[in-house]
Amino acid sequence: PDESKHFSRIDGGSTAGGQDWSSLAGSVLCEACYKYFKKHGTLERSGRAPVRLAADERRCTYAGCDKPDESKHFSRIDGGSTAGGQDWSSLAGSVLCNACYYYFHM
Repeated sequence: PDESKHFSRIDGGSTAGGQDWSSLAGSVLCEACYKYFKKHGTLERSGRAPVRLAADERRCTYAGCDKPDESKHFSRIDGGSTAGGQDWSSLAGSVLCNACYYYFHM
């Protein structure tokens, strides 16, 4: 945090990233923490490294995917995730290619 060049004072009424910032009202966050909270809605890190999927699992399971085998990155969806302020429970256990992940993330 001491090495950041940018800090943000948090207004509890903010809705940046679709998150509820009220628990951080009055706090000052470095740029890295601000971006992490904006994306994940928490400052808690899972401590888990991403799990690389086996070759036979690297296929997007979203029915509307145009290119289910052509992504360089695939993600298995944790139904408890709140990434992007979204409810991912309906996609729990699904594998999404990078394009479909970002489609749902927005």
